Amino acid sequence: MKAKEGDTMDEQLRQPYEGQLIKFTNVVKGWQARWFILNPETGSLDYYLSESDKHHERARGGIQLAGAVISPSDEDSYTFTVSPASGESYKLRATDTRDRQMWINRLRVVAEMHTRAIAHNHPPLAPREHRSSHYGSTVPATPPAMGLAVLDAFTQVAEVLQEARRHHEGLASAIDDLPSYGVSMKCTEPNILLLKATSQAAVLCLDQCLGVLRTQHMSSPSLHTSPPVINPSGRFGSPQVNQASPYVRQRTAPHSPSQSHISQGSSQTMSTSSAPTRHEAHNTNASAPNAAVATSSAPSLTLTSQDSISSLTGESSSSAATVVDGAAAADPSVSSSQVSNTHSQESPERTQLHMDAGAESEISDEEDGVGGEGGNFQLQEDGQRSIIMHIISQLRLGMDLTRVTLPTFILEKKSLLEMFADFLGHPDLFVRIGNCNSPEERIQAVVKWYLTSIHVGRNGCVAKKPYNPIIGETFHCSWKVPRHTVETPKTQDTSEIEGKKLPSYITVKFSAEQVSHHPPVSAFWIECPEKQLCVNAHIWTKSKFLGMSVGVNLVGDIKLVVGDEDVYSLAMPSAYARSILTEPWVELGGRINVHAHKSDCNANIVFHTKPFYGGKLHSVSAEVKNDEGGNLLKVQGEWDSQLEFTYSNGQSEVLDVKEFPLVCLKRVRPLSQQAPTESRRQWHDVSVALARGDVDTATSHKRALEEVQRAQERERAARNAKFQTRVFSSPSPDHWVYNTPPLYAANAFQTTPVTTPQAS
Repeated sequence: MKAKEGDTMDEQLRQPYEGQLIKFTNVVKGWQARWFILNPETGSLDYYLSESDKHHERARGGIQLAGAVISPSDEDSYTFTVSPASGESYKLRATDTRDRQMWINRLRVVAEMHTRAIAHNHPPLAPREHRSSHYGSTVPATPPAMGLAVLDAFTQVAEVLQEARRHHEGLASAIDDLPSYGVSMKCTEPNILLLKATSQAAVLCLDQCLGVLRTQHMSSPSLHTSPPVINPSGRFGSPQVNQASPYVRQRTAPHSPSQSHISQGSSQTMSTSSAPTRHEAHNTNASAPNAAVATSSAPSLTLTSQDSISSLTGESSSSAATVVDGAAAADPSVSSSQVSNTHSQESPERTQLHMDAGAESEISDEEDGVGGEGGNFQLQEDGQRSIIMHIISQLRLGMDLTRVTLPTFILEKKSLLEMFADFLGHPDLFVRIGNCNSPEERIQAVVKWYLTSIHVGRNGCVAKKPYNPIIGETFHCSWKVPRHTVETPKTQDTSEIEGKKLPSYITVKFSAEQVSHHPPVSAFWIECPEKQLCVNAHIWTKSKFLGMSVGVNLVGDIKLVVGDEDVYSLAMPSAYARSILTEPWVELGGRINVHAHKSDCNANIVFHTKPFYGGKLHSVSAEVKNDEGGNLLKVQGEWDSQLEFTYSNGQSEVLDVKEFPLVCLKRVRPLSQQAPTESRRQWHDVSVALARGDVDTATSHKRALEEVQRAQERERAARNAKFQTRVFSSPSPDHWVYNTPPLYAANAFQTTPVTTPQAS
């Protein structure tokens, strides 16, 4: 009887449904009533302005529910969010609790139905499809037949999954048999329903993972010699691997991670491991370990946070070196314990002294004898997966990842503050903005610099995470841009006529500081004094767990000032960590508006996420318009490869950002000349330990730094005192400004509303 009632209820949930919901709109930044229609046949959720419009008007918007996540809000009992596999997420509010639950049930049934249909009709692509060029291998047109050993292994796995399904069905049946009312345990209790949903989600996830493994073995001949096996105890084993396979590297780490390696302190932000970088042409010796790391089959966790799971900023190929090697080469005697003892005693005056040392004392990592990542280190794959699964088991769909802790072994060997500096890997394009003579020419130069910066700061797809900066931590660097690469003959002649004896380079300076811990906020400043260019920015992140991926929304304010000419508002795109259970990779998504406050020119940049089925990875498009709405420039392509710029006069230009030349390298003072609170010196011991593969020691040093931070927080709380920042100040809540801006920019950085990227 219960089975028939369940089938009837499930059939009712699959019927078309419509009604009024309150939708949060980005246009007016508020709640608006809309008429929504759920179509189970097409798997879509569309909305109209009103019920009457559905008969004679087109839908104002809609999303596909295949692969979507429907999550109720923790804030109240009326709000819920529909997050599709790609595109804009809908934040909706029902009239009451019962109405919300009705919508959630129907949406989840339709989403699951269409997700299963796509999974059965279109097996998932191999997880390395978007990086096949790195390995020089292609998928054969006709998949080779699997051997008996492989078929037998997959049969055993399928039997284990079938047993898991039977256990889930037994659990679901036992829950359904519980009474719906009374003083004893009820079938409607939240924890019971959560247990049932988690069990079902786990079974579905395992089915999808098995599909990925089957597809991978059919499409990769190199993997047919090492099928998955199950030992007599029913656990997955590790067969002998084919050392010739480009997908497999021999593990060399002396330590195997355990759950004890999960950090008890604040979590870190994630970055990108450097796949073979463009700096390889400058330093071929350093590229070998980088290539080995990039092609490793060990999964890297992609959950992010900046005191948690934060910005998915990537490792820049332009930095030409990392924290660990620069720190070790400069002064191996400096330890984190010394940093801990002096962290709270560093005065603003001394910090300013270090900043005022100037670019003359800074050298590039290449000049310092450091050229690569260092530490060709990989952990045991089984140990990594156990820790990753342990972390994921603590999460639920839609969960805010602000305070989720992550293990040490997936750390990138540099701080998030240095990662922000790596986004300025093409300082010559930044300097050229100051050479433009018209507002139209200038905003096109801004867009070109912005798009190329995204790639150089996010080079690579395999996700790792940098150190989460400690409050008060700073990072300073500079670039010496060769003058001949940015100056036009006209400006050079002018300099000679005026009798100026200018150096052969133009200096660009960068300063960053971690100004807040809760919420985690990083502020940074970029300045080219000669061209009267400066950027003031502060960024923090909001992360959510989406089942098989993590979504990160970068919140903050970025302003670019061009002398007395104009002020530009920018933002950063949202980031998504995909396939966190298999081979993790990162993509960007969202709509960015670049607005010139004085000339009223605008640029709309859209980072397109890959659809659930089909489509391209890393696509981006942009349109630049003047103050009258006329088109100046259109951009199409992929932000990590080729970009085509089409101008209003019909001319076009194709830039391959992978081959785009690096005219200069980032310059940082030697470790012995840095203040105790600067990133490379503060994280020196952690970096050295990670470089040699000693995760236990790295975790110990990392915890020591976090303990110092917590002790200082308790001390400030006891005195009811706020942390005194050194490089930036906060004239108003949630707004941070550089302490000593130049005169031309003094009035540009007033209190402004925080900007966020709109969903694509």
